[in-house]
Amino acid sequence: MRKKAPKDYFPVKAYLVMVLFTVGYALVVYRLYTLQIRDHQLLKEKAEKQHMRIVKIVPKRGTIYDREMRELAISVDTVSLYAVPPQVHNKPAAARVLARMTGENRRRILKSLLKKKQFVWVARKCNPSILKRLEEADLNGVYALFESKRFYPNRALAAGVLGIVGIDNEGLEGIEYKYDDLIKGKPGYFLASVDAKRRKIIDEGEGYIKPAGANHLVLTLDRVIQHITEGELKKAVEDNKALSGTAVMIRPGTGEILAMASYPGFNPNEFGDFPARNRRNRSIQVNFEPGSTFKLVTLAAALDRGVVHPKDIFFCENGAYRYRTTVYHDTHEYGWLTVRQIIQRSSNIGAIKIGERLDEKDFYRYITDFGFGAKTGIDLPGEAYGMVRPTGQWSGLSGASLSMGQELSVTALQVVSAVATIANGGVRMQPYVVSRVIDEDHKVLREVRPVARRQVISRKTADFLIRCMEAVVSEDGTAPDAAVPGFRVAGKTGTAQKYDAELGRYSRRKYVSSFVGFVPADRPEFALIVVVNEPHGKFYYGGLVAAPAFRRIAERTLRYLRVVPPQSPEWVLTRCDGKKASLRQVKGSG
Repeated sequence: MRKKAPKDYFPVKAYLVMVLFTVGYALVVYRLYTLQIRDHQLLKEKAEKQHMRIVKIVPKRGTIYDREMRELAISVDTVSLYAVPPQVHNKPAAARVLARMTGENRRRILKSLLKKKQFVWVARKCNPSILKRLEEADLNGVYALFESKRFYPNRALAAGVLGIVGIDNEGLEGIEYKYDDLIKGKPGYFLASVDAKRRKIIDEGEGYIKPAGANHLVLTLDRVIQHITEGELKKAVEDNKALSGTAVMIRPGTGEILAMASYPGFNPNEFGDFPARNRRNRSIQVNFEPGSTFKLVTLAAALDRGVVHPKDIFFCENGAYRYRTTVYHDTHEYGWLTVRQIIQRSSNIGAIKIGERLDEKDFYRYITDFGFGAKTGIDLPGEAYGMVRPTGQWSGLSGASLSMGQELSVTALQVVSAVATIANGGVRMQPYVVSRVIDEDHKVLREVRPVARRQVISRKTADFLIRCMEAVVSEDGTAPDAAVPGFRVAGKTGTAQKYDAELGRYSRRKYVSSFVGFVPADRPEFALIVVVNEPHGKFYYGGLVAAPAFRRIAERTLRYLRVVPPQSPEWVLTRCDGKKASLRQVKGSG
């Protein structure tokens, strides 16, 4: 007979089962807690990274216009192809088809398709005609979306000023870089997503945010004047077998840049096909010694300080003058010259003797007041300072060298701004190239107004300098080739020897030839500088190399602006097609 179990007896197995269930339930609850509450956000983000990708869609950049609202830079629609690699069935075959379709490298495409990703670019910013070929190819896992691309309808025109834009529509140089935040717009996005079976991606449906519009820029540049300036600069460089050249046109009374040209240039639509040096805006980024154009600053300082008077005469030593340890020369054996004749004939010795009367600190102050040795502050990136040493670093010969335009470096913009200061009665204006920022509805958001920086010299001094500069363009001056028929022209030549670091002296074969001036001299419409770097033709003098280009640019620009010669028969504009303009004299007019 079996014994009866006590009333408080409970099988051990039952305890074990109960404990296991309890522990298991606790673990499940804890796991649910970690998944649903504690680590919810972290796991959600991981899941989204595995199955989703937010793809940025770059917006259309704002348009850049010239002063007459003619387009200089626009954005056009293009098509970009992307792929979801898990959805592409025969990857080698797809790569071959896509390579033929887009012109891209087949191996690069295949490498992208073999990646374990949910999104890869196949080709960016293609012609929209590619959509039809993509549809005919019927490739699984390859899709298209619209993107904008920067396009410059005038090709190389004003390329150094406008700059370039990268593949993601970000400004890299020039105006495009300087004003990138204002004109790039707000990007859009779409959600690239696949399910567990790697099925269809969501593109422009749910999760699609359209890119927002951007602001536009209106420049001070004039497309026609820019075209004239670039064409004549190119001719000057090529005719004189020079390395390069630059030209800048500015309104003396406002500081507006009407044209800014560099040669050789580049096409910003295909900037990768050109060497990087061609993308330099030489007008503001390249330094050079100004040579005789700087004699205007020497005389301006001396006249304004009262140490030289307009009726003074100087003995120019018949072409050779020993100043301390060095003998300085003129191109001709001049004897006695008036102040005006020193500028007219560009006498080095006369300029040195004028400079001798100046206190070093006064001379330095006028140099810097004219804007040399500092950035002009123009709204373009990459501007150079130039170089002017403080008086504490001058040698015993520095005063003489500076008087004739040596021992300092300048930019073309600095020189033309200084001459524009003379044209403007001694008031230096702030140069600028963007006049307005407008929104999509062309409402003005920001307008730039002319800013006077300082009164550098008196109007009396400026008036006398203008008369001296007019003499330069006379038959007895160094630049009769700069004369524009019917107009009073004021200007100054420059022929600067380039310093040869290897030889430790100035070169006898390398020169920078320049001419800077304004027209009409009595009521200036514009000031213009033309600089030709290392001419190797028959001549190297600024009056023979740069002055003719100045005349051609000035003459064509005056016609385009419909500026008629004073006290002359009536002239009628007979043609203006954006490339050429011509005037016809009306017979019998008073």
